[in-house]
Amino acid sequence: MATLKLPIVVVIAIVAALAGGAASYVFIPSTDPEVKALLQRQVELAEQEAAGREAAAERAKDFFNANPDDYPTSGGQQIAPRWGDN
Repeated sequence: MATLKLPIVVVIAIVAALAGGAASYVFIPSTDPEVKALLQRQVELAEQEAAGREAAAERAKDFFNANPDDYPTSGGQQIAPRWGDN
């Protein structure tokens, strides 16, 4: 019995997945309008999710890169620890 190396098996699996995906993308939506609508909805949801992730990343970036000069202390005093001043 012949032994296949792992890269050949991986290449065959990738080619099979691509062929199956291409065939289902080309043939199924043209024959079934419900599947076409479902695929379109999935694309819309994926785009919404990507936009949400991008907005969350932007908010996190703004939060963690805040300028301390934008938030002055009251009366211009510097904030210092009060250790031992009890």
